[in-house]
Amino acid sequence: MSVRARELFERHELAIVALVSLAFLVVGLWSYQLVDPWETHYGEVARRMLQDHDWVHLKWQNEIFRSKPVLTFWLIAAGMSAFGVGGGGGTSGELVGSDLVELAVRLPFALFGALGLAMTWWMLARLVSRRVAWLAVAITATSPLYCMVARQAITDMPLVATLMGAIACFAMAVHAGDEPLQPVIARGRLRIDAHGVFFAALAAFTLWQALYDAFYFHASPKLAPGMRVWQPGLLLAGGMVLVLAGLAAWSFLPRRPHTRGQVWMYWFYLLVGVSVLGKGPPGIVLAGAVCLFYLLLTGRWRLMARVELWRGALITVLVAVPWHLAMWFKDGRAWAREYFIYHMLERAAQGVHGDKGTFDYYSSIVGVGMWPWVALLPAALVALIAARRGARGADGRAPVEGQIRLLVGIWAIVGVALFALVKTKFHHYILPVVPAFAILVAFWLDDVLSGRGGRVALAALLGAVLALLVTRDLLGEPKQLIELFVYRYDRPWPSGEPWNVDVSAPILIAGLAAAAALVVFALPWRRARAAGLIGLLAAGLGFSLWCENGYMAEAAPHWGQRELHRTYYRLRTIHGVEIEYWSLRDLADQWGGQPADLEVESLLPDGFRRGLPMTVRLLVPGAGMPGDEVELRGEVSSVGEDRFSIAIPPAQRGALAELIARGSKQSRGKAHQPWMQVDADRLIAWQLNWRGENFWSSGEIYGETDDTRTVFINTDNKEFLKYVREPGRQGRTFYVITEAGRAANLKSVLPTRRARDTLRTLDTSCNKFTLLRFTL
Repeated sequence: MSVRARELFERHELAIVALVSLAFLVVGLWSYQLVDPWETHYGEVARRMLQDHDWVHLKWQNEIFRSKPVLTFWLIAAGMSAFGVGGGGGTSGELVGSDLVELAVRLPFALFGALGLAMTWWMLARLVSRRVAWLAVAITATSPLYCMVARQAITDMPLVATLMGAIACFAMAVHAGDEPLQPVIARGRLRIDAHGVFFAALAAFTLWQALYDAFYFHASPKLAPGMRVWQPGLLLAGGMVLVLAGLAAWSFLPRRPHTRGQVWMYWFYLLVGVSVLGKGPPGIVLAGAVCLFYLLLTGRWRLMARVELWRGALITVLVAVPWHLAMWFKDGRAWAREYFIYHMLERAAQGVHGDKGTFDYYSSIVGVGMWPWVALLPAALVALIAARRGARGADGRAPVEGQIRLLVGIWAIVGVALFALVKTKFHHYILPVVPAFAILVAFWLDDVLSGRGGRVALAALLGAVLALLVTRDLLGEPKQLIELFVYRYDRPWPSGEPWNVDVSAPILIAGLAAAAALVVFALPWRRARAAGLIGLLAAGLGFSLWCENGYMAEAAPHWGQRELHRTYYRLRTIHGVEIEYWSLRDLADQWGGQPADLEVESLLPDGFRRGLPMTVRLLVPGAGMPGDEVELRGEVSSVGEDRFSIAIPPAQRGALAELIARGSKQSRGKAHQPWMQVDADRLIAWQLNWRGENFWSSGEIYGETDDTRTVFINTDNKEFLKYVREPGRQGRTFYVITEAGRAANLKSVLPTRRARDTLRTLDTSCNKFTLLRFTL
């Protein structure tokens, strides 16, 4: 590479890091289905955001969703909107028919993963060396726990990425913070520096929330029972604008920031605020504890003047608090009790859901989650202690490299201690510590390559043994990889008939390659160690790419329901549509114009064609008819791609004339979008509560009418039998999705002989869920 080419490369190296990280995390993101229950549960909450046009009040099915803050759902809903899927909550079958759903849902989280890698590289390249920076990014990215969670639509990656960014900003503020601010844009009289860029970003985020909250509470003034707040939208918006204006006055007038370190600390607090919106307190607790212990252990209390504590607190409050207040206004004490007490305090102090365990709970998880790099982690931890005791400069302080190693070591120790003390344990909870471990391994490798490492051969050979031991464990239990981010750990790997998913060959090849590379690395020659490191990097990269795509392509269909829903939508029979109006005025607005065919968007089943008879049921409050219901009969007049039209004869439309006339006389108030659902063979979720059934059906199993509420969780079958015994349901065909282990019990529960005789198993492609069909 020429000198000029090298200079050009170095100038744009951070952009290259970001692009490489994006390519690594994004490619193939769409190639495997969403995993139950986290991705589909959170996806359903986001889908309800789009359906209800409500980006504040979180809902799921008929419940208020109170367990998580809002960022995850903003990201999923924004991704779906950007890719044009799920608009208005999604049409019938749209989510299983579109190939963009997985990409739309997961892409924002992969972007966060790339952000964390880029900011880590930026800090290490500036303060330590480019070699350490590249090694740290490569090790973090190829650790299965990091790269696989970065490709999951769950709450953890926004937390981890913002934590990585916040610690990077803190390190830069402490060790390179005296650099004066330079203009980012300088054209004529226009001069914008990094402080101006930061404040523009903060203002954009704040003013968007302020405007939305003002309009939201004006359009939706109903508050929680007992809540008495004057103009909550104006209070929230006004409060945000006042705090932002105060920050602007404080930051631009009396003591305008003049160093980069001050601005980097502002970004620290903004990222911490975003982490709170992502997963609540862990981000602020972990970032705050790491910085506090660093200042304590280094004795550099004068740096407290650099951390911009008071401005920073206002920035974090401005980012994190407004949504919490808005949710409090809408849901009151019930939300606060469940959100703060149950899902935060009790999870930490008592343990709810998940596992419980001792201090060593996460050791095996780190072994799998950081394979093959866990083989070098013991040596890296020993080197951390040795480096702390190592040489110091003339001023009595360790050089910057040693200070950063100490900071990262504190990050690792505080993180492990925090998550070990928290009573509720999931495997992915330890993810915030993985980047710290990865950076420590990068430091140790840099020591070895620089000739500073001691007992390298012993460390590498022990590492080879450790790599083979983890490989053996993975061969025995390959589900450990997907269990890095799922909910329950007792669900079986698809090893029996008819599935027999065998992933042992890639695991064995990667394990042997990693062990061989470590043996070569143990040789006492520089070229051998370079070759061993390249081999280990190749093994880690190959294994992580296989985990992201090959492994997930094999495992995800057995931890999700998409294919079963596709089978249902392909086989079901469409009978028409049901439409429920808020008022006669809404009906008159839709039907009072020129006669036209009714357009229906839906994934169409096999054999659907023109001329099929269709029924249109209109549910109209105040219609004065039995059940306030009007039934029209027509036929399919045209068939398109994922849509069809129903032609209603004039004689049938005449039944609406009197209702249209009455509705036209009503005053035109707020326009309400009518609820419409395709009337087809119903899908029943029987003794099932895994969330995928709600997401993939676009909520069709829990519609507005009693007939469309087909979720039966309780195992006593009382609600299910009450539903199927209704006289109007005789002769109808139903599809049933249930857990595979329960499917054999359905026949004995069905109330009629015909239902038992017609019961058929349709889809067993997933080892955890089964699709059946019967006719009453």
